[in-house]
Amino acid sequence: MRFSKGILSEWHPAKLFYVISTQDYIMKIRKFVNRKEELETLEKLYSRRGFTLVLVTGRRRIGKSRLVREFLMNKSRITVQFEKRVWEYNLTKLNRAIGKYFSIPVPNFSTFSDAFRFIGSQAKGRLIVFRDEFSYLLRYSEVEAEFQSIVDEILADSNIMLILSASSVGLLKRSFFDYSSPLYGRSDATLNLQPLKFKHLFEWFDGIDPEKAVKIYAVTSGVPRYLELFEGKSAEKEIEKNFFDPNAFLFREAKELLEEEFREPETYYTILEAVAEGKTRVNEIAQHSFIEPKNTTRYLRILEDLGILKRELPIARKAKRGIYRFRDLYFAFWFRFVAPYFEEIESGFPDGALEEFRRGFNQYIGFAFEEIAKQLLIELNREGRLPFKFTKIGRWWHKGEEIDIVALSKREKKALFVEVKWKELSEKKVQGILKELENKIEVVGLEGWEKNCGLVAKRVENKEELEEKGFLVWDLKDFEII
Repeated sequence: MRFSKGILSEWHPAKLFYVISTQDYIMKIRKFVNRKEELETLEKLYSRRGFTLVLVTGRRRIGKSRLVREFLMNKSRITVQFEKRVWEYNLTKLNRAIGKYFSIPVPNFSTFSDAFRFIGSQAKGRLIVFRDEFSYLLRYSEVEAEFQSIVDEILADSNIMLILSASSVGLLKRSFFDYSSPLYGRSDATLNLQPLKFKHLFEWFDGIDPEKAVKIYAVTSGVPRYLELFEGKSAEKEIEKNFFDPNAFLFREAKELLEEEFREPETYYTILEAVAEGKTRVNEIAQHSFIEPKNTTRYLRILEDLGILKRELPIARKAKRGIYRFRDLYFAFWFRFVAPYFEEIESGFPDGALEEFRRGFNQYIGFAFEEIAKQLLIELNREGRLPFKFTKIGRWWHKGEEIDIVALSKREKKALFVEVKWKELSEKKVQGILKELENKIEVVGLEGWEKNCGLVAKRVENKEELEEKGFLVWDLKDFEII
């Protein structure tokens, strides 16, 4: 199959340059990428009349505040970023913002209800009220109940668009998606921001080499705040600087995120250690973590909800018991290379961690490259550049055999089986791998289905010639085109 070079990004976002005039130096270029659909949704909601409540969620550092601030440009708004302090302190911040917006002395409202009653009575036209890190208020049950009254009564007849951003996914789900919560079912829309895809790194880093992009994606998982810490020039050196220096942001980030999100961070830490060590089944994880299997499932489900882990079932066959793997590549990398040496790195002795990183990083990329390859196939599928349009994609394994990617169209009874290799492969080697794959798929079943075999690799020798012979092969050149 020949790969078309016609897939282009739909949106070219603005770039912000920060220049220090006293030095001949340009700081990190920060970009706003891949939030077109979310911005369009916010604009549609803004164009409505009447009260509108919008939730913006997603893990920390994902770019929730940046998204909303892009949307707020040239619009009337009152914005407050709440802090992890007592609710009275955050109410004071809201009072200051009200005074500033209405050009009046700072009011002294003693409740959020009074503050919003004033906003609703004084607002002219469409007004946006943005509460960033609203989850800090959800820690207080009395405030949560008060907001039910604000939403149902005080603002119900207003023309205000209230946007609430929250990083604590657990608190937000309890408050807005738990049937027993006072705020259940109150929102008009929920935007759950996901990390950037691999293809967006080519927008983020101008002219980046695809191999370097793979390495950076494998440790950042496409989280915008983490990408800001990279220049895309020397991937391994930048990774070492960002993960193995005790003063580096990414060195402590995983630990701090767990401590911020959970009441029992040690338990979740131990579970993630187990998965990083190759324990993927519930019983294996439970045994390693000294937790009852029935309780382990609950912890795993929470980690799955947060997007740190994912539960996988083999595609194309029935199986009741799944396995757990990392969805978030930042956590995968951190628990593989940083967590086992955390104390040593913190003490200024990173030698063992660096040695392990340099020895095992290439193998780790093989794991991350599977996710990147799956993203490639989804893009190709969307553009109709595969032998058929698949509707389901995943991994397959059974009795010691596994296939990295399987894509299916049940309606057409067509299947695509793909091996993923983070290697440079000769033409002969590619043909050998595909031949082995053809033999392997015989045990998958799917009798009467059309079966196609393919390969995704770091680099393929004579790829064009193989494509002309009808082989389905892709490498980093294809990623760069997308």
